[in-house]
Amino acid sequence: MSSASPVAAVYDRRSLCNRTRLSSAVIDRRYRGALLLATVLALTACSSKLTEENLQKIHSGMTIDEVKAILGSPTDVQSADMLGFKSTSYTYHTKTSDVKIVFLNDKVMSTEGDFK
Repeated sequence: MSSASPVAAVYDRRSLCNRTRLSSAVIDRRYRGALLLATVLALTACSSKLTEENLQKIHSGMTIDEVKAILGSPTDVQSADMLGFKSTSYTYHTKTSDVKIVFLNDKVMSTEGDFK
């Protein structure tokens, strides 16, 4: 026979159920936190860095990575190699702006833009 009383067995089952509920609540909170963080990051990534102020930060000689850090990824990229020179054009297009940045050998050569 078992030496544990029926009351102790019931208490142990309740204790186990409470611990399980508590674990589920902690996991749910962590999941909600992770989901919230992912949503915020996604919305931040979607917001445009293309502003007149940011475009004014772009100057001749900057690298492609420096431009991307300021303006984000371009809408369109076109590249060509001619006579040992690499020409790349980045186009940024939004509802309120059109910007083109031309790189020669991965350094900014020119910028032009129109903001509405």
